[in-house]
Amino acid sequence: MALSAKTIPLSALEGICPFQSAFWAALKSRNGWSGHAFSVDGTSYSGTVLVLSRTFIRGFSMAYVPMGFPGGIDPAELLEFSHQAASVLDPRPMMIRYDLDWGNAEDGWNGLVRCSSSIQPVGTVRIDLTQDLDFKDRVRRNLRKEDAVIVRRWDGDEDTFSSWYDTYVHTAVRDHFHARSRQYMRSIFDIMDHAVEPNLYMAYSDGIISGGIITLRTRHEEVYLFGSSLKHTGNVSCGYALQVHAIMEARSAGVEVYDLFGIDGRDEVDGHLSSLTTFKTSFGGTRVYRPVTMDYDCRPLSAGLFRTVDSMRYRFARGGRI
Repeated sequence: MALSAKTIPLSALEGICPFQSAFWAALKSRNGWSGHAFSVDGTSYSGTVLVLSRTFIRGFSMAYVPMGFPGGIDPAELLEFSHQAASVLDPRPMMIRYDLDWGNAEDGWNGLVRCSSSIQPVGTVRIDLTQDLDFKDRVRRNLRKEDAVIVRRWDGDEDTFSSWYDTYVHTAVRDHFHARSRQYMRSIFDIMDHAVEPNLYMAYSDGIISGGIITLRTRHEEVYLFGSSLKHTGNVSCGYALQVHAIMEARSAGVEVYDLFGIDGRDEVDGHLSSLTTFKTSFGGTRVYRPVTMDYDCRPLSAGLFRTVDSMRYRFARGGRI
């Protein structure tokens, strides 16, 4: 059967993955991206796909598929989807950039150009919440240290959000990553979408907000998105207490998978995510990997020039990937 791709309303996106939802399209529209939804019917994949597009200057645009094709798609069918999607996007993009979902093979993508760096992490830890949890000794030890930490879900108070955001900026400076603006972070909670529920869990130590994490929940999975942590009395932090609380809340809500989103790639040794890899793998679960970011070039000369400039930019501003 030949693959077919038809445009559909954004509201028709299945939203199994938060990054493939109308919610994500609305959030990214605040940064200049436009969302386009497709219904795909093929042999290897049948479902919906969110494509984001952005025009930089007149006639110079690109498209991007964030964490697309859950469960996997055949490389030949991905090329056919690319051809059909490019023909209906206006203006026609110079490229369609893909970050494929975890269900896709790491290699074998002939016809696509592998990028020198990935927008989204190529490795993660996914915890099956339908099975018994398997926290490692590292988690248990740190939970004992953090036994005085109290975790609460954000109640909507603006001053409380500002206090949490201060801890996020502090964490960004300390850990050398690019902090998202307060406006962007706050806007996550202004988007009304029945398919995706944002959560902000805040940790209190000695009565003071000492950190927090933002997660996105769909009916199938909950994904850890952003986090912060400060150290208080006795050099105690709050990271383990926060994640365990979020995992247990997701499980209680009937979610099947908790995704810690972001560890080193399979072949990376002491990579820039090494400390996070140690932290996230301590909660058990399964390490999974996906292909690096890849491009389908619609206009090869323009796409090649863009990759060169983008690679230089990435080296100078390696930070938040979402």
